[in-house]
Amino acid sequence: MTEQYQVRIQSQMGPREGVLTLSYQGSYVTGSLDLVGYVNTVQGVQAADGTLHLFHPIQTVVSTIPCETVLRLQAGSLRGTSTSRSARMRWEGTLLRQGPQETCRQQTREESKL
Repeated sequence: MTEQYQVRIQSQMGPREGVLTLSYQGSYVTGSLDLVGYVNTVQGVQAADGTLHLFHPIQTVVSTIPCETVLRLQAGSLRGTSTSRSARMRWEGTLLRQGPQETCRQQTREESKL
């Protein structure tokens, strides 16, 4: 199954909008974070309580920041925190779409053509 979320990350430079795409295979989670013009690879696990523990970079024009992110999903929304060596960033998000992996990928490709 794949889910896409519209996310807002409260960074030291102010809020940043992006799209988080997650694919689930058992408790293993992979995906991407499309943020400030960069697509960052995401991987991690979903705990028994549903909490996501993700590891990913956040790439910017200035640098690439390795992060550990903990997200709680509930009723079509997500909330959580990314932690890096230099900062903590708060996340909020809303579910955009959910479905089989291929359906979400195809919809995203079609939207990017518009």
